[in-house]
Amino acid sequence: MNLQRRETASSSSRKSGKRPIFWITGAIVMVALLIIAGYGVQNAQAHILYPTGTTSTTGKQLPVVVTVFSPGKNDKAGSAGAGNVIDLALDAATPADNAYLSASMGYKPFFNAPGSATFHPGFDPGAPGLVVLLSTTKTIPGTAFQGPGTNLAGLFQINGIASVNNGTINEVWNTWQVGKPIAGSDVHSILTVFVVSGKAPTVIHGNPENVPGRISNIVQVPFTIA
Repeated sequence: MNLQRRETASSSSRKSGKRPIFWITGAIVMVALLIIAGYGVQNAQAHILYPTGTTSTTGKQLPVVVTVFSPGKNDKAGSAGAGNVIDLALDAATPADNAYLSASMGYKPFFNAPGSATFHPGFDPGAPGLVVLLSTTKTIPGTAFQGPGTNLAGLFQINGIASVNNGTINEVWNTWQVGKPIAGSDVHSILTVFVVSGKAPTVIHGNPENVPGRISNIVQVPFTIA
């Protein structure tokens, strides 16, 4: 979580008895930048750090921040409905929220091998509260694939952990290389990601804003499954 602020400086001659209006404006802008930067370290939201998608939040600070790195907004990803990567990170909003992404809550390094007993729609064994939806997910009779509400987090193969921001913030990385065209091919889809407390359900019903136990922002990324 690296927040970078660019500062520009300019010099000019002063006129006797008066400060130039651009000097005053610059001072105001500089103070505002300092306030924003200080606030961002303590209360960073995904859309401030990584503007790859659309972030929806309630009015209050939630304990987990979701960031989606791939796909990017309006990307064309994969080939024949597969081969694309969905890559994301979960961060504690503040050091006081680290417990939400701790080992005691089930967040741990975990390789979810395709074909293993844990590789299926539902909760991710390395990130139990993670919810990942694709708006074009198909319903496949006799399987756990039950349309757009199917939680695909259990198909993420790679789950890792880190401590960032000088070791003060717990972070979890989750990556899925899509192996089959479960959400269609040559279609526009919307990726939706958020986190709930405890183990996430296999199927999400209704608006994500109203899902019980949600503890993160909601990130939505429109893209094309090639």
